[in-house]
Amino acid sequence: MNNNINQNPDDLIPIGKIVKAHGLCGEVKVLLYNNDSKSLKSEVKICLKINEKFIFFEIEYVKNSNIKLVKFNDVNDRNNAELLNGKIIYLSRELFPDLKNNEYYLSDIIGFDINDEKGNSYGVVLDVVQLPTNNSILFNYNSKEVIIPIIDDFVELFDFENNVIIIKNFKEFFIKWWKCIS
Repeated sequence: MNNNINQNPDDLIPIGKIVKAHGLCGEVKVLLYNNDSKSLKSEVKICLKINEKFIFFEIEYVKNSNIKLVKFNDVNDRNNAELLNGKIIYLSRELFPDLKNNEYYLSDIIGFDINDEKGNSYGVVLDVVQLPTNNSILFNYNSKEVIIPIIDDFVELFDFENNVIIIKNFKEFFIKWWKCIS
């Protein structure tokens, strides 16, 4: 991991949300979008968007439990911690751990085009949703939000060179999905 933080907002990736203040000493409860993430630890600088400005905070310590308890330097009482309630936590992409070959971060595929094997376009990835059973791609198709699980039955290929996800069996999936929402 690179310890030099890039303070360019274009480099920031949302990794979680401050749920609420905890206790009297400035701790906050944090919900991470990736439960397995090891990104939050002492001395790491995260960013919060406050009044349309990105403000950097250094983590003093993290307590792990079902929901993480985080204490930031210079947030030393409940009143200041409550001001952070509901804020999205951003982390510089430079601070993400290095990946091995054929690995990617889910945030990397946001904005990818979604095509089938024949080149038909179905939209653009709006978000990646982590569900208990699997990760899923969220996109708009015919003015409806659609979620497709990232599993071999539906995803053929991630083309990182061209920023495209090739899906398969979409019509079968879509017919089942459409019956569920109709």
